[in-house]
Amino acid sequence: MIFFKNLFLLLLLLSIVLFAQDITIASQEIISTDSPEELIDNELHTYESSNPKNFEESKEQIETTLNSINTTIPIKEFYPQIVEVPTVPSEPIERPIPIYRDKKTIEETFNKLITQSKKEHKIILLEIYGTNCHFCEKMEKETFPKETVKEELKDNFIMLKVNGDEEYIPLDISIQMTPMHVFITETKDIKDMTFGFLGEKDFLELLEKEKN
Repeated sequence: MIFFKNLFLLLLLLSIVLFAQDITIASQEIISTDSPEELIDNELHTYESSNPKNFEESKEQIETTLNSINTTIPIKEFYPQIVEVPTVPSEPIERPIPIYRDKKTIEETFNKLITQSKKEHKIILLEIYGTNCHFCEKMEKETFPKETVKEELKDNFIMLKVNGDEEYIPLDISIQMTPMHVFITETKDIKDMTFGFLGEKDFLELLEKEKN
């Protein structure tokens, strides 16, 4: 920015001096230089060769103007200090560690829960979650830890959680979305199923509706 402003002022001043002395200078292509000083030296050299008598006077006027520009226009106005804002890494999400089980293990566990269901006359709640399911994690953190929810599940349900991404799902139930809440009777019939995140209040209402 300052380079172009200095260049403009210097070329304007030089043009005024040339016209005042009735000097005609052949047009020439201006080649970009690394600094304003190099460009000025090139212009002065051309002027000196054709106007040796007035060279010193013109050079002094140009240098005076350049010094004035450098002292009155602080460079920091054109090149403000760049402040680097450090990137704050987001806290990692604590995901529940899945316990992967094979089909045989899950079937054996499910059959034991069916036997328990017949004995205790309780509904089985099959909770199907996904490995990277945001709302599954949300329920694990916000809903299941509630004391009211834990008491209701303990008193009226038998719960089995299955990772739908990696594990066999009892009764070959197909996943439509997660989290998935499947209520199964002691006769292995699907009583009802719902989907999605449920907060404490909504989940308790669902359990109240589904329990025997």
